[in-house]
Amino acid sequence: MTRLAVTFDRFAAIVAGLALVAFGGALVVWNTSWLPNLPDAISLPGLRSATTTGWWPFALAGAGVVLVVVALRWLFAHTPAAKVKDLPLRSDAAGSITVDLGEVATAAAAALAQSLDVESASGKAVVDRGTRTVDLTVTTSASPRPDRLLPAIDAVCAQIAGMLSDPTVATRTTIHTGTRERRRVR
Repeated sequence: MTRLAVTFDRFAAIVAGLALVAFGGALVVWNTSWLPNLPDAISLPGLRSATTTGWWPFALAGAGVVLVVVALRWLFAHTPAAKVKDLPLRSDAAGSITVDLGEVATAAAAALAQSLDVESASGKAVVDRGTRTVDLTVTTSASPRPDRLLPAIDAVCAQIAGMLSDPTVATRTTIHTGTRERRRVR
């Protein structure tokens, strides 16, 4: 997404989320003494009779709570993702050396893509529960040979760990097994 689209998406999410929180909060306190007496503006006969029943305040409060929970979930889902910062390898008086973990993930995926049973591989650097993680996704042939695939994945992950020599960087590999083409029966 472009920067403008991301900005618009976040702005729309904030406006919609805050509107839902306000509306849900208003529903929760509708039949309390916190609000002044509201005029009878309801013109639907079935709804007007429902407002005089005993369950109406509880239904409004329940709907308000549900709206507030949905709105808060929406707002938290639209918070920006944590960005992976460069990993410092060495620093001294002459300068410092850092590594871009995104490039490490891309290079690891390229190395995995050369394996015999791998059809495609991709890699990205993410922050997963506070830990910098090199996340690799591998798509294999329909019937991969585990004795070739797993050692290749282990070797790439060991190479990442040996190269970075930082215990705070984790690796994660997701393997998608390809599907065989199905014949269409007419």
